[in-house]
Amino acid sequence: MSSATQSTTPLAVQSGTRTTGLSQPYVYFVPLNGALSPTDYEAGLALDWLTDDEVAKVSRYRSVSARNNGLQVRLGLRAVLSLHSELKPNEWRFSYGAKGKPALTPDLLAKTGLHFNLSHSGEWLMIGIVMGGHALKADHYADADLCFGVDIERERSSTDIVPILNHYFTQAETDTLLQLPPSLQRQRFFDLWAVKESYIKARGLGLALSLKSFSVDFGLITQGNVNVQLADKSHKTIELQQDVKLNFTEAEDIATTMAWQTVLGRLDQQYRFAITFGLTKQVNEQHSLRIEPIDNSLNIYQLSLAELLC
Repeated sequence: MSSATQSTTPLAVQSGTRTTGLSQPYVYFVPLNGALSPTDYEAGLALDWLTDDEVAKVSRYRSVSARNNGLQVRLGLRAVLSLHSELKPNEWRFSYGAKGKPALTPDLLAKTGLHFNLSHSGEWLMIGIVMGGHALKADHYADADLCFGVDIERERSSTDIVPILNHYFTQAETDTLLQLPPSLQRQRFFDLWAVKESYIKARGLGLALSLKSFSVDFGLITQGNVNVQLADKSHKTIELQQDVKLNFTEAEDIATTMAWQTVLGRLDQQYRFAITFGLTKQVNEQHSLRIEPIDNSLNIYQLSLAELLC
């Protein structure tokens, strides 16, 4: 399997001008096929990449489309991880946090230095990878010192947004949304939801972390574009909103002692995605590190599962 082209990454954690190894996130978008044929489904299992436990989890889905997507998500994740390592797709092993956040097992994290997060919605799987755990030695930091989360959301016209606003959003978020023209309110709702999900996924706490414990502020965003590299090496351009600000309404040590960055992008008119990255200020200060901003050289790829499996 060929590797994705490696490029200089400006979300590097740096000491002066020397990169210490934490890369700007690599983001992969992989289309999902919920109508996978039985033959293709069996062919995916026959690759023998998944553990017995993973195969059992996939087979427990009652819906055919959910079962198909469950298989494709697991195959896609293993294939993408192998783009950044010499490990083969069947060699990856995962551990899970208290609220189910997946991560590499400690031995594989130490060996590869890879942190990842994933999200899927509708027709798309999103996988984010940060390389360079070796830059921060195990005796220098704990897993909680680096937080990374991604989320992709499909805008749905059937969602009744008002009850959700009142239950999950802060007063500031709700007031700002309702000041928008009605035609833009639904769009802002799903923008907010994607950012909030990316943050709570970065924290690994799920909905045990109140969505009202922090507020998303789009007031100072910078509107830009970023290129998505396609399998044939051509590019398409998508929107990327930088400088999305997180305001913490409930003082938590981990929330307020970390340097956070969040960006919001649009894969197309229906799908938006968010990336949230955090590193503890203590690690920054102790090792003279700083997080460079996520900008237009963010590494984004769109690949089909067939291309990943080749």
